[in-house]
Amino acid sequence: MARQAGDSRPILFVTRKWPPAVGGMELYSRELAAAYRHLGPTDVVALPGRADGRPPHLLRLLGFMVTTAWTLAVRRRRYRLVHFGDLVLFPLCAWARLWAPGTRRIVTVHGLDLIYGRRRGALPRAYRAYLAFTRWLQGSAAAFVANSSSTRQVAEAAGFRAVHAVPLGITLEGEDPQPADLAMADPPFVLFVGRLVPRKGAAWFARTVVPLLPEAVTFAVVGAAWDAEETAALASAPRCRHLGRLPDAEVAALRRSAVAVVLPNQPGGVADVEGFGLAALEAAATGIVIASRLEGLIDAVVDGETGFLEAHDDPAAWARRIAELLDWPADRRAAFVAQGRAVLRRRYAWDRVARQTLQAGCCEGGEGP
Repeated sequence: MARQAGDSRPILFVTRKWPPAVGGMELYSRELAAAYRHLGPTDVVALPGRADGRPPHLLRLLGFMVTTAWTLAVRRRRYRLVHFGDLVLFPLCAWARLWAPGTRRIVTVHGLDLIYGRRRGALPRAYRAYLAFTRWLQGSAAAFVANSSSTRQVAEAAGFRAVHAVPLGITLEGEDPQPADLAMADPPFVLFVGRLVPRKGAAWFARTVVPLLPEAVTFAVVGAAWDAEETAALASAPRCRHLGRLPDAEVAALRRSAVAVVLPNQPGGVADVEGFGLAALEAAATGIVIASRLEGLIDAVVDGETGFLEAHDDPAAWARRIAELLDWPADRRAAFVAQGRAVLRRRYAWDRVARQTLQAGCCEGGEGP
């Protein structure tokens, strides 16, 4: 257990990403806070999002920074460890050091935290200056926690030290699906769920892989239209159906009946990366996943156990894998998903994420699932 000997004080988790806002960072904050509480006394200082699922506006964030700074000053040495949920909160980490230098502090870094400054425009330029500030004062944190090995490499390349990779987790619901639950749809289809941006690879898949598949196989795309060119490419692609956004229950049903759920990510250049790939865990919980062997997806898919990894630039390999899966009967599909869920329980439990995050702050090591 990652607890300093003889120290019974609680930990404090500070996050600006919290429900009802919706997103991967909000999920991370909610699940990690619950896992921390399962391990021991935990206080949470969180900035809730807006009722419509959007993050809070800038004025609320600034107010949160001020009130949290006051909280850190007043409570001082009450905590054995303070965890800040992303790099935007780093000024609070530096502030906390002034009031309680003996308390250990850790900061989670996400992919966008590290690469936003590579983009064009005034805000990215300002963010580059902010990153320089955090590097200068990075000694305020005992450790930085990255959500994948890929994110750790990006952080180290950006000049951060003491970076620990702690892959994310998933909470499994319900019993393992039975063969009847995983019967393949007729006619068969391959499923994509995610944002329609070039980096996610939906248009690449429709353009290069779908033509190599048997004519009966279609490509179903679930997700909001973010990029106009990506959306237009899908609209004009043969055998492609863009279903838009769907309720979670409908998405789960599609995952179960699809030949495979694909995450065909493509390199996004220096200004965009896949930090971890939480969607791969969600898909493996109810279906069969094929993902690009790229960036954070490598940590999110255990090849041959929770899904399959293929080269991002080899359409023929993707087509061969899908052709193989087309021949799987329902009982083999169910057995594979059950095996994957067992691996998810063992390697991707949120309690494991919490323990290794605390180890990063209190001890040495704590990397990997």
